[in-house]
Amino acid sequence: MMNGYDKQEAMDFILKRIRAKDHPELADRLPELISQTIDADMAYMHEHHVIDEDGNAGTEYYEDDDAFEYMVEKLAEENDLDPVRAVKLASLVDDYMDYQQEYLESKGLVGWDDE
Repeated sequence: MMNGYDKQEAMDFILKRIRAKDHPELADRLPELISQTIDADMAYMHEHHVIDEDGNAGTEYYEDDDAFEYMVEKLAEENDLDPVRAVKLASLVDDYMDYQQEYLESKGLVGWDDE
């Protein structure tokens, strides 16, 4: 897990912003799916050296498109979703990424390098 990151606090922040009506097929599972998405996101960051084993900044940058694909594939597999539901899950992951970014910024956990 990322240093300074509080999973429960992040879930509360994200779940307050995600509208169940935007994800009717998944609405009854939102807390579970957001928890799994956070876990997949952190796994992506560790595996791709965005954060190190101690939860500190790693040597690589977070690649949104790669992370998105990683999370959708991981969650679709873990939840045995058919392709139609996987597309609906992708919409939820997209919303998650927006609100996760807001949460991380609100906590000062992300920085932007000028390239």
